[in-house]
Amino acid sequence: MAIRSAIGRLGAALAVLACAVLPAFADAATAPHPVRLSPEDKVLVSQIETYLNGITTVEAGFVQMSAQGQYAKGRFYLQRPGRMRFEYEPPTPYLLVSDGTWFIYVDQELEQVTYLPLRKTPADLLLRENFSFSDGLVLTGIETRPSTVRVDVVDADQPDAGRVTLTFVRRPLSLKSWTVYDPQGQRIQVTLIDPRYGNPLDKSLFQFVNRFERRER
Repeated sequence: MAIRSAIGRLGAALAVLACAVLPAFADAATAPHPVRLSPEDKVLVSQIETYLNGITTVEAGFVQMSAQGQYAKGRFYLQRPGRMRFEYEPPTPYLLVSDGTWFIYVDQELEQVTYLPLRKTPADLLLRENFSFSDGLVLTGIETRPSTVRVDVVDADQPDAGRVTLTFVRRPLSLKSWTVYDPQGQRIQVTLIDPRYGNPLDKSLFQFVNRFERRER
């Protein structure tokens, strides 16, 4: 029940990503402050944008960890633009599917399905066709280390909705993990395991047929 509670609070985390509808509130007093980038940082940010735009497909294992230490694991699939799938291993009864229009959150134990507009979830950050930190996003932090780089991102129009931290391995540049912080301070990190890039993926992975009688929409 602990992992159910942890995942449920964030709409199953994804998350690439919280995967909860972004709250529609923000004002000038809480406007995010862009981080000041050095010339070296600007080069690195440009490299990250190029890298993310170059991703076509990803298949990987994943481990999802909450701040309280609960974890879940499973299989992750991504096909840009717009498509993603998280298959959780038992006993976690969740399935997350993005079909390009909807982000679909399935509780297979309760037989409940929730449809969220993809563009209103943090998952859109990685799934959009053309990724740019200047396109509706604010880069609020960057931390560089010899082997990794971390960047903090918030939604420019809804900065109170929380933030996403993306962590990359530097050589060669590749996405390692992302961490979602919601407005209540909850944190969930998703780490990719043995990712494989560019391989063809079956289109059925990103299709969901709701066979449950109850729906939540």
